[in-house]
Amino acid sequence: MESTVTSISTEKKEKLDNIIKDLLKDKMVLAFSGGVDSTLILKLASELRENKDDVVAMTFVTEFSPKDELDECVRLAEEMDVELHIANVSIMDNEKLLNNVNYRCYHCKGGLFENCFNLKDELGYGYVVDGTNLDDYQVFRPGIKALKDLGARSPLYEAGLSKAEVRAYSKELAIETHKKPSKPCMATRFPYNTRIDIDKFPMIEEGESYLESLGFDVNRVRVYGDNTRIEVEKDKLGQVFEHADDIVKKFKDLGFKYVNIDLEGYRSGSMDEVVDDDLKTEVNPWLANEQ
Repeated sequence: MESTVTSISTEKKEKLDNIIKDLLKDKMVLAFSGGVDSTLILKLASELRENKDDVVAMTFVTEFSPKDELDECVRLAEEMDVELHIANVSIMDNEKLLNNVNYRCYHCKGGLFENCFNLKDELGYGYVVDGTNLDDYQVFRPGIKALKDLGARSPLYEAGLSKAEVRAYSKELAIETHKKPSKPCMATRFPYNTRIDIDKFPMIEEGESYLESLGFDVNRVRVYGDNTRIEVEKDKLGQVFEHADDIVKKFKDLGFKYVNIDLEGYRSGSMDEVVDDDLKTEVNPWLANEQ
């Protein structure tokens, strides 16, 4: 579970601000998802820039993207007066992604961020920036290797901010996303090395929205063929059973045959628990220190 902090040190805030100021000097392209991490960077960059065009943002739209995220990105970029570029990227011809290999995120992230680097070169900008934070380095993240290979900069990580500190700083700056739950791509709902069924995406999205309507703001609907494994925050497991009949009916109406509740509760990256430790440290060598 994500830790909770109520404030962030002045030292870390100043370090982050200074990193972003340095990036703005040569201009930057920010990969913008509308989540808490990249929105904090967008907010700071919009306030610290000397010229409007010192920062532009790029949002990726793929078959794996949550449908409601693009509108949020457009609105937030407009509010902060930052030019937003939208990259529509089809991944339907990438078999490694569709077959959900263990290092899927390496290929996906690398392919997406090529669009940012192409835009950077086209505009003559100095940097591509992303919202990776300190916590992302504590878990299996093949996508981070892709970003490092490409040369992207991650100011939140460089300044040493955890996810909780990102939320605390965002709240301090009155950024509305400070409480926004993380929404990773739809591929994370499927077990590794099983083909991703895009036809199941509407079932997953409706199921997760339904759970949110019941008060389970942080949840995941994991899919195993025609069955589902539902994750909610562990301290809310008791409430799940209060709604058990309604949840079962809803999910069977959606098309699932068996509805299972994960008694361990929500874990970010729970699908990674089956990945071999050797592969994890091969892709993300710094994880060797965590084992």
